Amino acid sequence: MDQMLKESVASLFCHVIKNENKDIDKERPIFYRFMKQDFNMDEEEASELLDKVIEKEYNIDTQISIISNALVNQTYQKMSILKQLNHIIIKDNLKSDNYEIFNKVKKAFFG
Repeated sequence: MDQMLKESVASLFCHVIKNENKDIDKERPIFYRFMKQDFNMDEEEASELLDKVIEKEYNIDTQISIISNALVNQTYQKMSILKQLNHIIIKDNLKSDNYEIFNKVKKAFFG
């Protein structure tokens, strides 16, 4: 479950990065910090995960559901994900599509 959760979180961030045509290399440090802080991953492991996930297509609703179910009683981790997601969304340019994703995640996490 832990690996599935990490991949789902990575796919959520990658979805936003791809949707806004952001430079993946500019977003790597944010991703690394988050994965180290919340999932105790080292930079090499986080880099491999990011490279793997960025190339795949995911059903974002399924990934949100996996995250929500895995973190059902972990408010701090949910808030951390929302904080980092928000940071990636507003960092360079804001698209309403990505804020819709943020709101969808927030609703899945907190009803």
